[in-house]
Amino acid sequence: MKELPGRQLANFSSSQFRTRLVIAVVLLNLMMAGLALQSLRQGLEQSRARAAVATQNIAQLLEHDIAASFERIDLTLQALVDDLQDELARTRSRRDFNSTVRHHYSRQPALASLIVADSAGTIIAGSNLYKTTPGLLADRDYFRRHRDTPAAGLVISPPLRSRLNDEWIITLSRRYDSPSGGFAGAVIASVRVDHLRQLFAGINLGPNGAISLRDLELGMVTRHPELATPEAAIGSRSVSAQLREAIQSVPTAGTYLASTRMDQIERTNTYRRMANYPYYVIVGLADDDYLLGWHRELLKTAIQITAFLLATLTMTGLLLHAWRCREADLSRIASKEKEFRTLLDTAPDAIVIVDAEGRINRVNQRTLITFGYSHDALIGQPASLLLATEEIDLVTPGQAGLDIDLWAITADGHRFPISASFTPIESERGRMVTMAIRDISERREREEALKLASLVYQAVGEAIMVTDTANRIVAINPAFTRLTGYTPNEAIGQPAGLLHSGRHNHAFFRAMWESLDATGTWKGEILNRRRSGEVVADWLMINTIYDEEGQAQWRVGMYSTVTAQKRAEETLWRQASYDVLTNLPNRRLLLDRLQQEINVARRSGAQVALMLIDLDRFKEVNDTLGHLAGDQLLMEVAQRLQACIREMDTAARLGGDEFAVILGGITDVTHVEPVAEAILRALAGTYALKEGDARISASIGIAFFPSDADHMEALFLRADQAMYAIKDKGRNGVGYVKDVWKPTLPGR
Repeated sequence: MKELPGRQLANFSSSQFRTRLVIAVVLLNLMMAGLALQSLRQGLEQSRARAAVATQNIAQLLEHDIAASFERIDLTLQALVDDLQDELARTRSRRDFNSTVRHHYSRQPALASLIVADSAGTIIAGSNLYKTTPGLLADRDYFRRHRDTPAAGLVISPPLRSRLNDEWIITLSRRYDSPSGGFAGAVIASVRVDHLRQLFAGINLGPNGAISLRDLELGMVTRHPELATPEAAIGSRSVSAQLREAIQSVPTAGTYLASTRMDQIERTNTYRRMANYPYYVIVGLADDDYLLGWHRELLKTAIQITAFLLATLTMTGLLLHAWRCREADLSRIASKEKEFRTLLDTAPDAIVIVDAEGRINRVNQRTLITFGYSHDALIGQPASLLLATEEIDLVTPGQAGLDIDLWAITADGHRFPISASFTPIESERGRMVTMAIRDISERREREEALKLASLVYQAVGEAIMVTDTANRIVAINPAFTRLTGYTPNEAIGQPAGLLHSGRHNHAFFRAMWESLDATGTWKGEILNRRRSGEVVADWLMINTIYDEEGQAQWRVGMYSTVTAQKRAEETLWRQASYDVLTNLPNRRLLLDRLQQEINVARRSGAQVALMLIDLDRFKEVNDTLGHLAGDQLLMEVAQRLQACIREMDTAARLGGDEFAVILGGITDVTHVEPVAEAILRALAGTYALKEGDARISASIGIAFFPSDADHMEALFLRADQAMYAIKDKGRNGVGYVKDVWKPTLPGR
């Protein structure tokens, strides 16, 4: 038998006992204080991490909402520009265009106004009453930009004072052109800055949270809540140094901790640069708000540490007094029991002490909370009462401790998984076993979720590749091996460029990574190389998995092949659209392109020239040299035709010895004559064929849209009449609708 604690203490001197007792108490208090501080520090870090994630999610949500609103407004502007340009092209009066403007305005509740200005900056139509002052908008920067830059597209202004009602607005505007292609004016949509602030006000960030929208120069656009300070005024660029440093380091998005100059409140802030618009969305949660619970825990912990310190000091005093008195054995034991109870009840796990007969001798408070029993209901009961399995043999003294996963059961019959640690101890009451029980329900749920994810990952039919932050492959599924031919041993650890075909330039991959960095996703068609060397077209979708700090941790790519479908579609389209012999567009494709050119001409005010070409004396070639020679000649005619026209023009074979040429975007009809001359010269030469030389010429009929005909069918008829008029006059010439008897162009 080991000596009892009381007998061991009796062997110590008074000074030894006091020294060892003081050291033990100091170490115990330091340990408890250290554990408490560590717990507080972890709590603080977790609170800040949750705040960062919350601000990131809110910033992303606001970015999406603002972008969606601006996109809807831009679609309205584009529709209004199309309506206005169509109306101008039809030379209709614009006096009734107010109804069209108000129709578009009624579909955009976010707009303060929707107006149309002419080329002088005078408002000619609007969604509501407006000033008719001539040149009211001529000096606006956005108006001058539309006037001076035809390709400006959508222009978003900085905040400015409206000249209609003097309120702060942001304008979105687009240019519209006259039928001749010149600047005709602009359509302007106004969004109240206060509308954006009200949008922010719908987000609950606590009493001291803040949301702001700033331009790319960090100028203030709007803020919620509003502050009557110079730093919070619209246009102010007064920001914290932490924000400027963060944006300089990572321009797209980031999280930082800082207090603003406008209210001196420290916040956890997240900024996001909008992908397609010149703004930063900044969301901040005040430390005083999201750390309120942590501050309460801090106070509680301080009180607990203080109480524990007082308790240990009191215990120490009692023990010293008992030692000095030598007769306070019961008091000393009681003090030690109290100390043990304190430690037992502060343990994070359920602690059950079982005697040699397997009955519960003592439990801590966590056990009562976990299992739902009262103290009296457990004491003296078999330990198997707490287990959902058959009674197990508890470890005996002298054996090592046992750690095992079991199922436990509560007083109301609820089963849950536990991790139980059995440790044998010796006490004055004989052999006992301490059971430390920890609920592992969450761990089991995570394990089951991982198992399920693994089964889905292995069974899914689409090829999956997972890469790390270094863009190296860390996992593939069986479908990936079936699709690409690469086994896990060959792929894992290799760069993601293992599949690169070399068919894409740097701009393609730069755009891919810009999308991944900005949105976390990318999808599109890509040419990949299989293990066999074959290059095929795949449809690739990439998604990013982020860690708790919002940093990219994994990227998951899903592949599916589209090569066979694309080849079939391309083959069918080419067979239906191109002449088999000459590889020129056939009549079907010619008609389609001619209609497109006519549509463009209607909008731009330009003209379209249609040339119908008939080969002279081609039948003689077939009769004398044979049809194979005729086919050879037709193929060379096709090559000579293409050499005479621009890349944007179309040469087609209509059938037999008939060809056609489309010349679009013509602003001066005299420019067509040199082209016709060149075609006559090119086609009238000698053709060196296998069966012998042949000589032919050509007759060309030309008609213009809209000068000679206002639709495609009439245009064909006029050109055909002009061509046959030339044939009747001796062939080898060019004929026009208005001068069909002209045998040759001027100067021939």
